[in-house]
Amino acid sequence: MRFIASGLFLLAHGLLVLEHIALGTALHGVAEVFLAPWALRHRAWDLIVIGLIFCVFDLWGTLRLINVLG
Repeated sequence: MRFIASGLFLLAHGLLVLEHIALGTALHGVAEVFLAPWALRHRAWDLIVIGLIFCVFDLWGTLRLINVLG
């Protein structure tokens, strides 16, 4: 799960740098979902807190993008 999440993070950040905001943000959120079970199992509290913060920002950014485009 962690390796899948890492690959998705790399792809998502690459897309964000290339200004593919919607797809990059969506993949970043999916990567957080893949990382969460691993982080909980290993009690990696720092990653859990960072994941929650990014989850909020990803959700906020996606909703903001939908409102701008819609």
